[in-house]
Amino acid sequence: RSRCVFGYRQRLARSRRAMAQVQIFFGSQTGTAECFAEEIADEGKQNGIDCEVIDLQTFNKDNFALRKIVILVVSTYGEGEPSDNAVQFNKWASDPRNDGALAGQRFCVMGLGDMNYSKFNNMGMTTDQNLERLGAKRIYRRGVGDDSQDIAADFKEWKDGGLWAALKEAIAEVMNETGGTGFTPTMTAGEALAAAAPVQRKAEIHVFYALEAEADGAAKDICDSVVAGLKERGAIVPAVHSLADRKSIEFVKKLPRKSVALVIADCNPEGLCSAGRKLVRNMSLELDSKALSDKGLSLAYLAVASSKCNNSASSLREQLIAAGNGIPKAFERAGVDRLDAGIPPYVDAGVENPEPLVKELCAALASFAENAAPAEANGAAGAGATAEAGKAKRTKIICAGSEASEAGEALSGSWPGGCEPAEEASLSSLAAAAKERLQVVLAVQCSNDGSLSDAARGLVSQISNAPLALRASLRALRFSLLAVADTHYGNAGERASASAVLDELKAAAAPVTQALTKIGAVCVASACIDLQDAKPEELAEICANFCKGFSEEAAAATAAIQAPAWAPGSAPVAANPVVGKVTSSVELKMSPQENGLPKEAPGDASDVLARFYFEAGRAKVTKVRELRQKPEPEQGLATVEVEIEAEGNLKEYKLGGTLSLLPENDPADVEAAVKLMGLTPAHLGMWITLQPTAENPPGTAIKHPFPTPCTLGDALAKYCDLARAPTKKMLMALQPKIEDPAARECIGKLIADPEALKLLQGSQLCCRMCEFWAMLGVKAIAPVEFLLHCPRQKPREFTIASSPKASPSKITLCVSLSSHELPDMATACQRLVDSGCLPAAQLPSGRGRFYGTCSRWLTSRLKAGAVVLAKQRPSPLHLPEKDIPVIMVGAGAGVAPFRGFWEELKRGPQSAPAALFFGCRNPEQDWLFKEEMSGAVKLAATGCAALNRMQVGPKRPLTCLFTAFSRPGEGKQGQYVQDQIRAQSQSVKHWIEKGSGMVYICGSTAMGNSVLDALAELLEGGRDFVDTLKKEGRIVAEFWG
Repeated sequence: RSRCVFGYRQRLARSRRAMAQVQIFFGSQTGTAECFAEEIADEGKQNGIDCEVIDLQTFNKDNFALRKIVILVVSTYGEGEPSDNAVQFNKWASDPRNDGALAGQRFCVMGLGDMNYSKFNNMGMTTDQNLERLGAKRIYRRGVGDDSQDIAADFKEWKDGGLWAALKEAIAEVMNETGGTGFTPTMTAGEALAAAAPVQRKAEIHVFYALEAEADGAAKDICDSVVAGLKERGAIVPAVHSLADRKSIEFVKKLPRKSVALVIADCNPEGLCSAGRKLVRNMSLELDSKALSDKGLSLAYLAVASSKCNNSASSLREQLIAAGNGIPKAFERAGVDRLDAGIPPYVDAGVENPEPLVKELCAALASFAENAAPAEANGAAGAGATAEAGKAKRTKIICAGSEASEAGEALSGSWPGGCEPAEEASLSSLAAAAKERLQVVLAVQCSNDGSLSDAARGLVSQISNAPLALRASLRALRFSLLAVADTHYGNAGERASASAVLDELKAAAAPVTQALTKIGAVCVASACIDLQDAKPEELAEICANFCKGFSEEAAAATAAIQAPAWAPGSAPVAANPVVGKVTSSVELKMSPQENGLPKEAPGDASDVLARFYFEAGRAKVTKVRELRQKPEPEQGLATVEVEIEAEGNLKEYKLGGTLSLLPENDPADVEAAVKLMGLTPAHLGMWITLQPTAENPPGTAIKHPFPTPCTLGDALAKYCDLARAPTKKMLMALQPKIEDPAARECIGKLIADPEALKLLQGSQLCCRMCEFWAMLGVKAIAPVEFLLHCPRQKPREFTIASSPKASPSKITLCVSLSSHELPDMATACQRLVDSGCLPAAQLPSGRGRFYGTCSRWLTSRLKAGAVVLAKQRPSPLHLPEKDIPVIMVGAGAGVAPFRGFWEELKRGPQSAPAALFFGCRNPEQDWLFKEEMSGAVKLAATGCAALNRMQVGPKRPLTCLFTAFSRPGEGKQGQYVQDQIRAQSQSVKHWIEKGSGMVYICGSTAMGNSVLDALAELLEGGRDFVDTLKKEGRIVAEFWG
C-alpha cells in the first residue's frame, strides 16, 4: 500500500460526508496532547458538537485551510521546539509568505509545556500568534498547561472556563455566514480530480554567502542585491545563510530535492575566505562521495573579488577564479551538478559595477528555477494520483549477486525511457527506493544448486531482521522480481529444458518475495532469465511485463482515488467505501510459529506512541555497570552506567542530547496481565498479529497499536503500560464488555467522577493495571480488548552521558533508580469506595515500595547483549562555540551530560575555565564516576604552584571541581551544590558577569530551583538578571521530578 495514496483515499472518503463542526488537531510527543484532544472530542459530543480529532502528522495546508473551526492542542518539546508530528505544520504556519491563508477560519489553542524550561509553552504561544497572523480569528483564550505542576488541572480549568460557549457561538456564526451550509463539503467531483492533477512548481533557491569581513569583502552586499533581484522575478528564496554559521553544513545537508544552492563567496589570490574554507572542510568531513546525488540538486557559484585597481584585477582574474574553485569541487564530490549556462562565475566588485552581472545572474537563475522542479501532485492527492503519474515514475534496478548485476545492466538498456543506475542490493537501498516511491526491479542471483546466492540470502536475512522503522518504510515498496540463473546453472542440455529451469528459478527466488511481502511490500510481476541464452527480444518482453505490472498496480490505486466526490445535490455515496477502508473491528490471531500467522494487514500507527515503536531503532546493549560504591537497590539506591551501540540513526547522536528509550514492564505485571486475559504464562511465547474481522472486505486497513508480528510476551512487556491504572478511554471502551453488573456500575461512576479518576491515576496512589482490575473484582478481559485498549507504554528520556568525539560508536546513559514508599491502598482509596467507584471488600493493604518502571528495568534486569528500542535527538545542553567559562552544576545522575562535556573538552582547544559543581550523599557510597571525574581536574586545582607549571599526561579539562555531600557522616556538616555556589560566589560572579560564561544545571527540580536562587543572590540584578540569562540561553537547565 502506498501511504500517500492511501492517505488521500481516506481524505477523499471524508470529503464525501459532511465535515465535522470542529476539528481538533494535536501535536504530541508522548501522547498527552493526543489524550487531551480526544477528551475535548468526547465532551464536545456531550455538548452537542460534532468533533473530529486529527494528528498533525497528516497536516496538509490545503485541507487545513478548508476547516471552519479548529482547536490546536500542542506540546512544546525541549527548548521551545514543536513535537515531531507538528514540525511541518509549524514550518508552514511560521512562514510569512502564507499570511492570510486562513482568512475565515476560527481557532483556539491549548499549549502544553514544562515551566522548568526557558521557552516554556513556546509552541502554544507561537501557534496562537501564527494562526492570527495567517488570518484566522481567535474565539477563545489560549490555554497554558504546566507539566511541572498539575497539567491535567490546567487543561480542565481551560476547558471548563468557557470553551463550549465559545464553540457554540462560533458554530452559529459559521452557519449564519454560509446560509446553513457551513459544514458541508463544497468540493465537486471535477474539483476533486483537479486537486489530484500534477502541477508545476518552481525550484527553491537557497542562498549562502561567505564574507571576508577583515578584508572588507563584498559577498554580503552582492548577496543582498541578488536575493532582492530573485524575489522581484518571482523566484522562491526560502532562506539566506551565512557560511560563518556553524550550522551552515546542516543546511546544505537538508537542501530539499530539486532545489538550487546559490553560493556567493569572497576570495583573494591566496584562496577562499575563511568561511568558504570552513564549508569545504566540513563537506569533505561530513558528506560521503555522492551523498547528495539522489536529491537532484544544482549549484550556482559566484566568486567575488575586491581588487584595488584595474591592472591587478585583470592580471589576477584567472588566479582568483581558480582560488574559489574549492566550493564547486566540494559540491561536485557530494553529487551536486553545477549550472553553467548563463551563470556568471566571477565578479570583481572592487573595480567593476556588479549591477549588470547581478541582473544576468538573477535572470538565469529565475529562468532555471521556473522549469527545474518536476510536476507534482496537487493538494492532498500525493504521488500516484493519476495513471499517467504512475507510468512516469522512476525505476531503479537493485541487484543481489554479480550475475544479477550483469542482468540489471542488460535490463536497464532495454527499459522504456531509461531507468536509474543499477545499485547493489541492501536493506538501505530498498528502503531508500521505497521512501522515494521508485518502481524497483529486484534482480536476485540463484546458484547452481537451485538455492539463492550468498548475496541474495544475505538480503533475505537483512529483510527478516529489519529494524521496525525500515520495515515501516518497506511497506511502501512496489517491486518486480527478476530471478537470474548462475552461469554455472546446469549444462547446455539441462538448459534446453527451459520450463524446468524456470520453475527451479522461481522456487529459488521465492524467499525474497516472501520476506518482502510479509512486511507489506507488493510484488507486481516476476520473471526468470538465463543470461547465457537470453535474446534482446526476451529482455524487451520482460521489461514490457514489468511495466505492465507497475501500471496495473498504479491504475488500481488511481481508480479508487478518482471515484467521484460527494457534492451538494448529488446522489449519496457509501460512507465507508471498500477501497482504502480503515476499520476498528479487529481480531487477534495467535500461532506457535511466526510463519503460521496471516499476512500483516495494511494500515498506519494508531497514535503518537505507536509511531515511536515503528520509527525507533533497535540498539544492542554492550555494558551495564553499577556506579555507586555501596548500592542498596531494595531501598531504591542504585545507579547504573548503560552503554548502547550507536548504530543506524543513533550514529548521529549529539553531545548533551536526549535518548528516548522504551522500557519493559516488570515480569510480575506481565504474568498478572496474561492471567487477567484468561491465558497462561505458556502463551507469552505465542506469536500474535491483529487482523480486520471476517466481515470486512479484503484489503481493509487497521490502525496498528504496535508492530506485529510479535510475541504476546513482547506486546505486554514493551507496548502496554501495566504500571498504571486504566485511562478513561480504556474504561469507556471496556465497560460495555465487562460481564459483572456491579463492576460495570463502578466503572460508570468512575468515568463520571473526574476527581475520583484523577485520584486513581495519580502518582501518589501508584495503582497498577492489574491491581485495579483485581480491586474491581474483574476476573477476565478478552485478550484482543486488553491489547487494543490498554494505554501504550511511553518511552523515557535520558540525557546522554558520552561525547560523540570520544565515543562515536557508543552512547552512555547514567540512570538512578526511582523509588518511594507506597501508601496503604485501603486508606488511599477510601474516597473511591465512598463514591461507589470501588467495592470496599476488594481493597488490599501492605504494598511495600514503588519502583519506577524504566529505572527498575535498567538497574536490575537489563543485561549486556539485550536489544532495546531507542531514538535520539539534540537538546540545548551543548557546549558554547566561543571559548568562554563553563559552569556545570549537577547532583546525582544529573552529572550525566557533564561527563560528556569533560570528554569533549579534553579533545578541544578550549582554555577558558570549566568548573564542575557536583553533589551526592556520601563520597564513599554514591560518588558517581569518582575516579574519572577526579582524573579530569587540572593539577593546578590542588593549589600547588609547582603542579600548576607541569603538563603531565593527557589534557585535564576541568579547571576546578567543587563537591557537596549532603550526608558525609562522622559528624561532618552536610552541604548541597547551592551551598558550594554561594561559597565560590566571587569566582562564579566573575565567570558569568566578566567572562560572559555559560551555566548548565541538570538534576531534580528542587535542586535546580535552589541553584537558581543562589545565583540570584550573588549576581548583580538578582532574579531579573537570572531570568534574562535563561532567555538568552546563557543559563541552560534540565530538571525532572
